[in-house]
Amino acid sequence: MLRNTAASWGTASKTFHWAFALFVAVQVPLGFWLSREAPQARITGDDSTLLWLEQIHHSCGFLILMTALARLWWRNANTVPDHPALSPRYQVALAWLTHATLYTLMFVFPLSGWAASSVIGSEQFPVPINFFGFEMIPLDFLRTLPAPFNTFAIYRDIHTYCWWVGGGVLSLHILAALYHHFVLKTDVLKRMMPGVLSESAEQGGNRA
Repeated sequence: MLRNTAASWGTASKTFHWAFALFVAVQVPLGFWLSREAPQARITGDDSTLLWLEQIHHSCGFLILMTALARLWWRNANTVPDHPALSPRYQVALAWLTHATLYTLMFVFPLSGWAASSVIGSEQFPVPINFFGFEMIPLDFLRTLPAPFNTFAIYRDIHTYCWWVGGGVLSLHILAALYHHFVLKTDVLKRMMPGVLSESAEQGGNRA
């Protein structure tokens, strides 16, 4: 089942969901490590492996941005499964706020990284921004903005804050899914698992 239904997420939505989980698992630790190790290697140019990993980080960032666009389009073009029956209003509101924040971060996180990489070098010695071997266009217009919006520091800080906010919201998202599964005994977690048909979807199929 490719498309969503009122009872369950479709294969495409599940693929987007778990692809982003994989992106986070790879990009976040790699990003923190590079933020500590890459500046000196970038100056000296004496660590080709580390600089290659930086290019991988850039590439995955662009991949996240493109996937986020596709995911947002797919979500708007599909039915969104209903909340579990009798869900308290505060849980529905909290779920909406959590998802809205995560979707916002899907765009702000890679865009802030692109911006930071665009202004970290100088006009004479720019830092290469790569997408799996293809050099991407830096956001040079940022250099013409008034301070502090033309500096590396502000985009680096936004990029870092995205992780701290995202880490908290993502933890809440995971805890809520586990709470629904183990305490409330709903199928919220099950209907997002690959290859698993939720109980409500099964009941809908039986009724059909």
